[in-house]
Amino acid sequence: MNADLTFNSVVFAKAWDKENESTRISKARGINTPDLLVVKSQDYIDSKTKVSGKRYTVRFDREDLDATSQKIVSSAYLVIAVPSTVTQAQLDVVVATFKAGVANADLIANVLAGQT
Repeated sequence: MNADLTFNSVVFAKAWDKENESTRISKARGINTPDLLVVKSQDYIDSKTKVSGKRYTVRFDREDLDATSQKIVSSAYLVIAVPSTVTQAQLDVVVATFKAGVANADLIANVLAGQT
């Protein structure tokens, strides 16, 4: 993965990485209110199918201060489970469907409004 990444005009600079995990930070809004991007991976075995695979987690955190100057953190996660027997075409379909769902503002608004 590239060292520095930009999403939604937020530049995430690589802070550190270790095996199966990396962290990128944007301090553009101030050192006390960073935006974080954490990417992790882990091996797994599905409890039902017994098929092994790799699970990837992408997490965006935004630190803010509320009206009383209390630190608050809003987060959004993406988890991708990739079974060892999945084809690239099968994986591409589920990723494309997920991306279309997230890009649809109504889906996210409805989820956040409790209309799942």
